[in-house]
Amino acid sequence: MKKVIVLFTIIFSSLGLSAQDLSLSASPNDILRAMRDEINRSMSQLKLESLERPYFVEYTITITDNFNASAKLGNLISRSNNKEVSLDVGIRVGNYALDNSNFMDIGSMFFGSRDMGERYSSRRIPLDLNYNVLRKELWLATDGAYKNATETYSKKLASLKNIIQKDTIPDFSKVKPFKGVDTTIFPKIDFDKITDQVLNISAIFKNYPQIYSSNVSFEYLPKRIYYVNSEGTEYIKDDFFAGIEGVAYLQADKGTPIVEHYSAYARFPKDFPSLDSLRKGITLTAENITKLAQAPTLDESYNGPVLVEGQAACEVLARVFVPNLIAQREKISEGQFSFGGNEKSNLFQKKIGGRVLPEFLSIKDDPSMTEYQGVPLLGYYKIDDEGVPAQTVNLVEKGYLKSLLSNRTPIKRVLESNGHARGGTIIISNLIMSSEQSKSLPTKELKQKFLDLVKQRELPYGIIIRKIIDRNILHTSLSAITFGNSSFLSEQNAIPLLQAYKVYPNGKEELLKNVEINSLTVQSFKDIVNVGNKGYVLNYLAPAVIQSFNFGRSIYTGSSIIAPDLLFEDLEINANDKDTPKLPFISAPVVNKK
Repeated sequence: MKKVIVLFTIIFSSLGLSAQDLSLSASPNDILRAMRDEINRSMSQLKLESLERPYFVEYTITITDNFNASAKLGNLISRSNNKEVSLDVGIRVGNYALDNSNFMDIGSMFFGSRDMGERYSSRRIPLDLNYNVLRKELWLATDGAYKNATETYSKKLASLKNIIQKDTIPDFSKVKPFKGVDTTIFPKIDFDKITDQVLNISAIFKNYPQIYSSNVSFEYLPKRIYYVNSEGTEYIKDDFFAGIEGVAYLQADKGTPIVEHYSAYARFPKDFPSLDSLRKGITLTAENITKLAQAPTLDESYNGPVLVEGQAACEVLARVFVPNLIAQREKISEGQFSFGGNEKSNLFQKKIGGRVLPEFLSIKDDPSMTEYQGVPLLGYYKIDDEGVPAQTVNLVEKGYLKSLLSNRTPIKRVLESNGHARGGTIIISNLIMSSEQSKSLPTKELKQKFLDLVKQRELPYGIIIRKIIDRNILHTSLSAITFGNSSFLSEQNAIPLLQAYKVYPNGKEELLKNVEINSLTVQSFKDIVNVGNKGYVLNYLAPAVIQSFNFGRSIYTGSSIIAPDLLFEDLEINANDKDTPKLPFISAPVVNKK
């Protein structure tokens, strides 16, 4: 994408795509003019009795045309196509140093504001917009947002009278106004054709009758976003997401739930796997789960060297290390309580300058990367949601923490935004771990180094991990098809493993089922002794680090992690010993595969 309007044609023959129109009846000029005019009126005239006028107003209009289809065993479960327009209004009263933000209004969170008024967050507005209709919608939503902002500001001031505030940094950082356009022509799906593809892929599971339940789902979500704020920032940008997920579930001996999944995500349809590749991915998922059901588990806890490869290396970074790279501002609230963004992932807030990795490892986040060694990246973007140009951030240099990803809410050590506000929160874009060459080993040498460590510890075997459950899929697709039994795998401090292997001194590997990591913490990453010399690309939906009640938009945002294989000197791996659901009383019926 560019800072000017870019037009190009995307051909995606396997899904039958053509150009899709995300325009409205109102022209882009009329939409922006209405937003500007209403902001100017609000800044000059909006005032409630003795309360202050707003010092900052922002409007976001989002147009989506979502399509999704879901199927089981070749039969359609659901299909929908919905175009909608939503409006979000943000208002700040007070000033940059002290305003209505960074305050947890517990009462309104649980019981609602005293003045509920008009909805101003994710407000549905008409598709048939014109200048006058949009002005009225903006007026009503702004009124509701202003009433809520002034009420929150009053509560915050009252709470501050009862405490000695040690955090005196500003509530909101200033930025230089930015104007830009970052749009494209969206491809349009042939809904019937893509539905047929989903049905075709889901029918593969018919060949595996031992699988209790399965599902294949596809989602296509193009967005066009208009943004204007009172500082003079304006942008129009497009966002695109397409994803397919295939999940399977069965119960092994003693009722142990066994799950497997396949997923593929892309920003543009041209980057999506072919139908043959998707079929191979789902077939492999079905074969893996049947093998996993027959595999043994650990008889006792394992403590020793662990080699974490490919998807699993990226996933452990995503689960344990990455959330700590997000700048999190502690909030005050009524009753003198304070709330951090997430107590389990804010260990780095005061650690800038300290060592967090071995001195041969570095990490940066680069939103400008479109691909890595030919693999398209999901986390690419040019302008963040607050209208701040995306920036490359060197997070860890030679083991030492240098900065955190931030938006316009400053913390003590990161006072300015580096353009990472997306989906209503702060999120990674394309995160890349790199290593000094002397510690980067080819695959065979890294495995031999791992086996040497196992021998030095006089252990009968070591463990290699190649796949870990995707957290988003666990709590969405898998939860839906496992009849609630996915909770067996969702203990907060454990990381369930889908592909873990005992590796004996002679190199023989033995698949393990029902095992998990229990001891992996952010400090564990200091004990990485070597890494591979090739990066694996994981395109995934990154979960929000800060709890959803602290913001109002996405729960998951498309991102990418590139990481080498990781050799940990010591980790603990155990069998999952939680109680299991009872097996069905009678065997599954014979299913006709036709």
